Amino acid sequence: MRLCPQCGAALVVSAKFCVECGEQLAQSATSPARAIRSFRVTPSALAIFTGIIAVGMVGIIALAPRTPSDKIATGSAAAPSAGAANNKESLPEGHPKVELPAEARKLIDEIEQTANRKPGDITAWNRLGEVSTRAAMFDSSYYPKALAAYAHALKIDPDNLEALRGVGNVNYDRQRYDQAIAAYEHYLNKKPGDEEVRTDLGTMYLYTGNPDQAVAQYKRVIGAKPDFFAGYFNLGIAYQQMRKSAEAKAALEKAIALAPDDKSRGRARELLAKLSGATAPVNGSTGLASGAPSASGAGSFESAIEQMVRAVPFAGPKVKSVEWTSRSRARVMMKDFPMDQMPPFARAKFLGDLRSGIDGAKTSHNIRGKFELEIADAASGRVMETVSR
Repeated sequence: MRLCPQCGAALVVSAKFCVECGEQLAQSATSPARAIRSFRVTPSALAIFTGIIAVGMVGIIALAPRTPSDKIATGSAAAPSAGAANNKESLPEGHPKVELPAEARKLIDEIEQTANRKPGDITAWNRLGEVSTRAAMFDSSYYPKALAAYAHALKIDPDNLEALRGVGNVNYDRQRYDQAIAAYEHYLNKKPGDEEVRTDLGTMYLYTGNPDQAVAQYKRVIGAKPDFFAGYFNLGIAYQQMRKSAEAKAALEKAIALAPDDKSRGRARELLAKLSGATAPVNGSTGLASGAPSASGAGSFESAIEQMVRAVPFAGPKVKSVEWTSRSRARVMMKDFPMDQMPPFARAKFLGDLRSGIDGAKTSHNIRGKFELEIADAASGRVMETVSR
């Protein structure tokens, strides 16, 4: 999966803009590191989607295609955007809930009816899969429909590249990483030169705790495309996960040099600063989309905790806010992040990243005594987990 270099949201191929932050995307930017692929929905995205309805089916299919930038890993080790879409992200705080327009639902139903009338038409079923995947950016209930459509296409042709990639992307977005890996590997056996899919495969390895295999994939991508920002950025994250600081720094320095814009460059600089033990600003000249600034300001313990949480692969983009009840307790409000549905390995990795991140922040800011970080569901307020260090 790929992520937006600005905000870390999962993107779609050839996207001209990020559906999460609305930023225009560089045509050559493509990044995997965060395990990117969390689609986020913004008012502008909805307006575009609604407007495209009038143009017809082809326009909808082209909406927010997964792009290179949606392949960037979020920052700390492993991933995982997630969109990552899961990865689907919600609107900015305070904005009215966005729903898929009735016209879009009707059109998708018509596309499905057409496919049902043509059970042997692989193009019709792939079209349904693609449109349903796009719709899932607004309504996650469309993911099963997308997966079923691609599965039908693969019954017609088990080696169909569009369907294989579609299955990989849907499973990437739903955080079903093993299934995504299987689909991507099958795809690459048929089309080994696809750097975007190979980047996504590398990110899936990263998210499943296999950074060595992720490194192998990222290096192969970089070998074919030496100016690939996302490849170097993700490579840096993979090396970080392997605790190879020198290699991670070298990869991130290369990513900084190749960054397509200031925000991408700022994102890489922030991660490099973290590896070097320095403090990088959350907002400001770097242009990083890391959410609301800390109430205590950059450089504080509170800021360090917030930056750490927002940098956790596949989880960071889902952070709605960090609320401090005291200096020794904070609550992270997560959007669309059901921890009880996470695979055991992913849950363990997520909590492990939080523990190590808290330890690092406490050491850097000379904080003694117990600190508790609560992970809560933003919609219900329910505390899903408490990490004490």
